[in-house]
Amino acid sequence: MIFDRISLVAAYVALKHVNDNDGRVTDILFNTNGYYGTKTTPRFKTLASLKSHIDSEFPYYHIDTDCDCGTGQDSILRLLSFSIITKNDVTQKEHKHAIFVNNMRKGVESAKEPQLNRLSVKKIAEVFASNLRLEFLKDNYICESYVQLQGHYVNPCDYITIVSNAFYSELITNHYYKTQNYDI
Repeated sequence: MIFDRISLVAAYVALKHVNDNDGRVTDILFNTNGYYGTKTTPRFKTLASLKSHIDSEFPYYHIDTDCDCGTGQDSILRLLSFSIITKNDVTQKEHKHAIFVNNMRKGVESAKEPQLNRLSVKKIAEVFASNLRLEFLKDNYICESYVQLQGHYVNPCDYITIVSNAFYSELITNHYYKTQNYDI
């Protein structure tokens, strides 16, 4: 759940920047790695529906790192494509431009890319850098809890010991806590 939320929030923040600077973002598509390969998630028609999905399916909650890892069946969701609807200033007609994100080359690919704001392209590229670091952290973090059975039940944190490494600390402090207030 932690990796899912971090990756979706990073993509949402970048897409919100695109939405604010280039045009209305629609038809957002992600994929994730599964047991038998990659699979796509259902498309999000609007940026608001993506935010609603994040808040309902991957809500932020405070992790007590003394007795909870917060991780489990986590995955990293990768941005595949989205569309931008722009309006012609003269004719007031709307045009839809598909933007494809290439996960193999880790970049934005579109015939309309030169017409996009350079900062928007940079924000989308930053999502890839964030996902690369998340993949590394997912492969290398350690967080294991075990129960020490002593005495009577009082507080679960009194009887749970967490074993973690620096990669887990980086995941929580540098990435997860920043997802608390992401719609600024």
